[in-house]
Amino acid sequence: MSRFVLITRHPSDCAELQGLLDSCGITLRPYPVLRIEDSADDDGWRAVADRVAISDSSQWLVLASPRAPRRFVANCTKQGLANLLHIPAAAVGPSTARAAEEAGLRIELIGPGTGTALARALVKKLDGPTPIVFACGHDRRPELPQILSEAGHTVLPVEVYRMVPTPPRELPPLGPSLDAVILTSPRAASLYLDGVGGLPLPCLHWALGPTTRAAAAALGIECRTPEEPTMQSLAEELCKN
Repeated sequence: MSRFVLITRHPSDCAELQGLLDSCGITLRPYPVLRIEDSADDDGWRAVADRVAISDSSQWLVLASPRAPRRFVANCTKQGLANLLHIPAAAVGPSTARAAEEAGLRIELIGPGTGTALARALVKKLDGPTPIVFACGHDRRPELPQILSEAGHTVLPVEVYRMVPTPPRELPPLGPSLDAVILTSPRAASLYLDGVGGLPLPCLHWALGPTTRAAAAALGIECRTPEEPTMQSLAEELCKN
């Protein structure tokens, strides 16, 4: 018998998790409370260009979302900074690493799924102060760049996308017989609650990581989290429950 799980993501972002859930008879119902828009960060790119021009050390690229690689590559070409496409890159987790490799980037470090853990792993890997280009979204957690900066590295954030709320009238119907809800970010948790009328649906809720779980708890939504902040770990938990 099929089970249905609501997830606060666009259908195009659900393929990996759906593939892991097919054998369990679970079907995802995308509920994309946020949609992606490209960003034009002229100041950020100018700062990157200036630093790259004067730096005589090796740069690194940091990616904290699978949404960033393709847009970073397109902007590098547009800005005349194609040399950045060949610098070593660190990805927050396997999904982001796959997206980066598909975009032609050179992944040399894959974190376990959180920005904090990736930053700590990169600090251990780097020998000395290093310019780090951080291809990111408009709304981003501060821990990753903060840890890198405190370790003596120069972090150069460049915004390549932003997530904006989907107008309520454009959200799909929830559908019947939901077994669970997956909340994918703090902002998504808040917008989900607005979309369902202010009270969480009467079913099990999952958060992808501790940050989203804490944000959901502040909204009155009790969530479980997988053992690791990865799609594989989440799929295993959903299949067991």
